Amino acid sequence: MLAEAVKHCRKSDFDRAGKHLDLIDQQQLDDEETFAMLCDVALFEPNQRGRRVIDGFITKRADTLDPADRDLVRRLSSAFFSIFRVSGWHENGGVKLEDLLTPDRRIWLMDENLEASAPEGLVIAMRVFDAGPFHAGFGIVVQPDGEASAFCSSAAARGQPLPVRYSLAAALYGDDIARSAVAGAVEDGIAQGMLDAMMSDILTQPSVSKLGTRRTRRS
Repeated sequence: MLAEAVKHCRKSDFDRAGKHLDLIDQQQLDDEETFAMLCDVALFEPNQRGRRVIDGFITKRADTLDPADRDLVRRLSSAFFSIFRVSGWHENGGVKLEDLLTPDRRIWLMDENLEASAPEGLVIAMRVFDAGPFHAGFGIVVQPDGEASAFCSSAAARGQPLPVRYSLAAALYGDDIARSAVAGAVEDGIAQGMLDAMMSDILTQPSVSKLGTRRTRRS
């Protein structure tokens, strides 16, 4: 259903999302996770007129869906993005999360990956929606740095706007993409440096022809 909703995004929606994420080249979009972040922002974050693609999708398709799908789409439209702290594991699977931007909001998130790997106290940011007895995500989870979490939590506690340029999702997704790009560049630089060192070592070794004096046959 989410894939169907994404098809309603226009080029202008993707261009807006790309700008908000500070994407600069096609190579970034070739990354599956980055592309998922682009679609998330294009679909759920409002444009300059305050309109969201997901809402337009519901308006156009709601009457054509069966009751179960209609209910699912409406639940998806209520999804929200926030910063959470893993407070423990739920007895029926998944993890318990504390919303760091909304006091006293605690949710049960059904996510097998987090259940298996997230330590208690881990701070994450993601978009979630109410799936009935529990909340569910969209497969995109980022780890904001401590400074960003602290600034956003402090602003939310004081009832002030979050210190982000466009939206919280775009800001934290963008930070994650930028960190990945830097890490990739560092790895590429290290690999290239090792290759250059190896080639330099090979080229500076004495050639076999210089190891001894070649004898010529006399007639």
